[in-house]
Amino acid sequence: MITGVEEGGAVVQGGEVVRALLAAVATLEDLVAVGHDSHAALSTLEEIAYELGRMDPGGRRRFIEGLERVAAEEQDRAAWIRGVPDALGLDH
Repeated sequence: MITGVEEGGAVVQGGEVVRALLAAVATLEDLVAVGHDSHAALSTLEEIAYELGRMDPGGRRRFIEGLERVAAEEQDRAAWIRGVPDALGLDH
């Protein structure tokens, strides 16, 4: 099993997986902000939110815990990292 992926493909742990997702979200947000390919970027952000929203409560809790671990290690981006679930419309 790959770190950060459990049976069924739900991302639940692993700093590398969380960092990769955060990098993708940040890049997509930048694309939306500058208007370059904003439709595709918004669509991709919606798909990320949809997939994360399908996680069971335990998976979502572990995902949030992973975000917290990464935020603690990256103080300069901690507020943004902690805000990603709300930005994606996830209830946590």
